[in-house]
Amino acid sequence: MITEIAGKHYKIITTNAKDIRLETKLGVHTIFVPANIDVNTLEQFIKNKKTITAINEEISYIDEPIQLFQQNYLLKIIERSAMPNIVVKNTTISIYCKRKKEYQKQLKKWRKQFILQQLADLIGYWEEELQILINEIKLRSMQKRLYTIQDQNSITFSNVIICLSISELKYLIFNAITELLNLSPKIRTHYFPEEQLIQDQIAYTLKTCQQSN
Repeated sequence: MITEIAGKHYKIITTNAKDIRLETKLGVHTIFVPANIDVNTLEQFIKNKKTITAINEEISYIDEPIQLFQQNYLLKIIERSAMPNIVVKNTTISIYCKRKKEYQKQLKKWRKQFILQQLADLIGYWEEELQILINEIKLRSMQKRLYTIQDQNSITFSNVIICLSISELKYLIFNAITELLNLSPKIRTHYFPEEQLIQDQIAYTLKTCQQSN
């Protein structure tokens, strides 16, 4: 139903939720409310809102999903957003941008940060597990290697690691750390008794990724 409160018209939709939620899109104010709410409570909710800004956002979806660490994500583009941002929820990546043509540049920058965050999380796991410390991790384009060892406990990874699954990446990071710190072969066997199988799987994954690109 449509109701007028404080001189403005609102579309009221009842839900099973216990809270009140306001959305403004394309100039239409929509309030989601519990089924048993009274008019006085609704009016108070509106009056407590200092300002209601119309958000003329346009929403579209990209036909082809993006794959990150072997997980497909649907790309949702929200144009005319006041503040550029990228939000990941479940398997949907929502890109808030001013114009649709800008989303790829925005996505590319975010993608690198996403990879670095995955690296940081898994390296943190191995640092705690092995009681070691890695000073720095980097990411860059490399054609022939998945990583290179630097001085002062630093590792640079190739950006193609995004083709790997999280479990494959977990092994790759472990392999880089054991090479960097020259850890005992017994440690490798302890954590990855079927190491050769994982290496073969990584090689197959990368070959498949190259063929699809």
